[in-house]
Amino acid sequence: MSLSFEPRLAKMFVIDGKEDVVPFVIRVKGLKSVKTRSVYFIAIDSSLSMDGAKIFFAKEAVIRMLKHLDQEDYISVYTFCGKVSKIVSMEKIKDSDKITKLVADIKLGGGTDIHRVLEYMYRDILLLVSRAEKNNGDEVPKDIKIILVTDGNPTTGVKNENKILDIAEKLGKYTSISLVLGIGDDYNEKLLMDIASKTKGFFEHLSDPSAIPTLVDKMVSKYRALSAKNTKIFIRPAPGVGVYIYNKPAYNVKGGVEVEVGDVYGDEIVNVVGEFIVPPQKPGPIFLASMATNYVDGNDKPIESEIATLTIPCLRTGISESLEIDDKVFKEVNIVRMASVLAKNLYGEISANKLNELVQELTNMTIDIDRRDLYSRTIDLKAQLEKEGLSPEVIKKFVALLSKILSGRYE
Repeated sequence: MSLSFEPRLAKMFVIDGKEDVVPFVIRVKGLKSVKTRSVYFIAIDSSLSMDGAKIFFAKEAVIRMLKHLDQEDYISVYTFCGKVSKIVSMEKIKDSDKITKLVADIKLGGGTDIHRVLEYMYRDILLLVSRAEKNNGDEVPKDIKIILVTDGNPTTGVKNENKILDIAEKLGKYTSISLVLGIGDDYNEKLLMDIASKTKGFFEHLSDPSAIPTLVDKMVSKYRALSAKNTKIFIRPAPGVGVYIYNKPAYNVKGGVEVEVGDVYGDEIVNVVGEFIVPPQKPGPIFLASMATNYVDGNDKPIESEIATLTIPCLRTGISESLEIDDKVFKEVNIVRMASVLAKNLYGEISANKLNELVQELTNMTIDIDRRDLYSRTIDLKAQLEKEGLSPEVIKKFVALLSKILSGRYE
């Protein structure tokens, strides 16, 4: 098997005669992995506001990543301002001298057209896949990664956010993972978070452009070898039991709910978080749901996992005075639930004091469940919030934290 999955319930039992909610986490882990040819599509904002350190370190990130990629990997690089230019067109990494020169020669211009650069990448990926399918000798790319670097809002071309997200969603159908970087304090963090979500990745905020190469290097080194493509979880609940998923696309299908996990890399864990809504039950053991995964392994072989069955005891009212829970799972579900609600209401009524309370709550829960990356982020955010109040920088860091949580890739 190329991956494993482990469903865990937060509650040890339910009480008879009343509706109950049973939170759960499904940990999907990449096991046996295969190094496949990676294809990187990189979009760099080349508007005038990127002048100086921003464009310098964006170029440096691309040039530096070439040293960490395999010689047979491919890269395409686009710049976007008022127009889109493809400066590197599907070059093999072994031609690094040529790629380096082309990237170093990037010039700046006026405007920012995010929609068009996403459209260009989508069009080129379709051509790439179509060409490979027609030529039997060519390998259809399995591992397509996207990196987007920008410091501004859309100012030219299509500015409607829904239309931008529509093209991002189309792009995401062919994408294994993405990294979306917002630089500085003059961009739309909600838009970038949503683009990252649609393209199966996460959004990061950087106030210091010199950190761009480090984040890109981290992505390149961490997501190298695929364990499973197009991973899905099928949940068949018991009659009357509802299923709600907080952090992954989920669809009602015949017989149950299908959850899109996406591509999973070697040794990584992707967490799917949700809840069962259980109608009133009679005392005794009750069947909640069955689950199974299906995916395509590194040898292009479709795989279906064994079925996991979830049951939970239903106790008579009054037998247990206290609620028995798996504290770690319960808090993990609460973190993701909170992030999901906040992401949908980012610009509602929220004060610095309220945000401070939320960040403190997240801080306590992340340390309790031993998520050190999330904990360090919340500690940093809390300190900055106390110092600056509800500044644009604080909001952007907060949105990046939500994006990381909702990606399920926080281990």
